[in-house]
Amino acid sequence: MRRRYTIHRDGDLLVEELDPSGKIVDPEPVPPEDRLPVEVVVLAPDTAEAREQLLDLLELAHDLEAQTPQTPELAKLKLKKPE
Repeated sequence: MRRRYTIHRDGDLLVEELDPSGKIVDPEPVPPEDRLPVEVVVLAPDTAEAREQLLDLLELAHDLEAQTPQTPELAKLKLKKPE
């Protein structure tokens, strides 16, 4: 499994498959300026076990970020709506 996940400014999730060299196989017709500046690239075997491990990893990351003390800068970012 090789995928890149980004978020469009209107909130849509963009999912793009990557080839073994990391290039996008079938690019979304969305220019970089219309994407939020956050992306996640997933490289894992395309198996049930790898998917389970991926979900565990994402859950751990979410828990870690949710427990991080919020700074004033983070509070401002969370209040902003995508343009």
